[in-house]
Amino acid sequence: MKAEDGGGAARLPREPCGKSAGSPEGKPVGDPDSGDVAGVRGAPGESGGTADREYRRALSLSRRSSALGAAGRHREALAASEEALEITRWLAADDRDTYLPDLALCLAGAAMRYVRLGRRHDAVDAGREAVAVRRELAEARPEEYLPHLAGSLNGLACDLGRIGKPEAALDAAREAVGIYEGLAARNPVAHEPSLAMALHTLAQRTASLGRLEEAVLHSTRAVSIRRRLATENPPAYSVAFATALHGLGWQLAALGRREEAIAAYAESVTIRHRLARSENAQAADHDYLAAVAGEWADLLMDAGRLTAAMEPLEIARTASLHAGDTERADRLAALMERAGSIRV
Repeated sequence: MKAEDGGGAARLPREPCGKSAGSPEGKPVGDPDSGDVAGVRGAPGESGGTADREYRRALSLSRRSSALGAAGRHREALAASEEALEITRWLAADDRDTYLPDLALCLAGAAMRYVRLGRRHDAVDAGREAVAVRRELAEARPEEYLPHLAGSLNGLACDLGRIGKPEAALDAAREAVGIYEGLAARNPVAHEPSLAMALHTLAQRTASLGRLEEAVLHSTRAVSIRRRLATENPPAYSVAFATALHGLGWQLAALGRREEAIAAYAESVTIRHRLARSENAQAADHDYLAAVAGEWADLLMDAGRLTAAMEPLEIARTASLHAGDTERADRLAALMERAGSIRV
């Protein structure tokens, strides 16, 4: 008897990849928070020549792409992103030193847009090129561009995993972790959040190859970092902490370490359940909560703990309703009724 959409070994936990605190992915070209353009060139002059005019157009297109993506208009966002990329390619071909950081940023943004539309191989192609460009930049100016290289490697690891290239994905994930470890050793406040993200990705890529003991070690490190970050700043890091716990729970369950897995799932669901009650919760948040709570319920039912399973089943049922999935909610209600009759 299994919770619908649950099942401990049904799937690996998922987390948006390629983005992290301090990485420029997803930000418009020229965004002062990205760290790319501001360190290379100032804002384009209002009376500049063709290059400055084209740069301003690329900047406008990139900002438009970000706004369209945030509004869920992903095809239009990709079209704007590709046009901005075409312009920055032309600019970098003419003045590589000045515009290469912008090209890297546009490549990373296009890769994200491709992922949104399910164009996984295109995402890998753009991601590989972004890594190559950022590797070149990092060799010349490591202090400025190593964090961006690591972010692109992490995103590439996720994208390679999606197209069935686990070994290449693992290599990229390992390199990202190695870079972030060096950065975090020198400046933990700035880089530990990104290190935790990369460790989570590395754990997923390792687990996908069946190396679960190793994956648990990486996940345990990610959980430890994110627990501390979430304690210090709950609004910023609670979701990431819950995601890391989910990944650890899945891997422990796959190893047969059921009680440890149940504890990790319970903590993850408790956090996500609290967050789902906030005014800012979206349907996707409720959908994810329903799936994770269903997996927790499966573990409890497999252990014969039917009474304890009622709590996550009810959480999953309610979350399904909030997500608009009435069919799943009805299935969960029926499962609860059957489990209740077995208890009696």
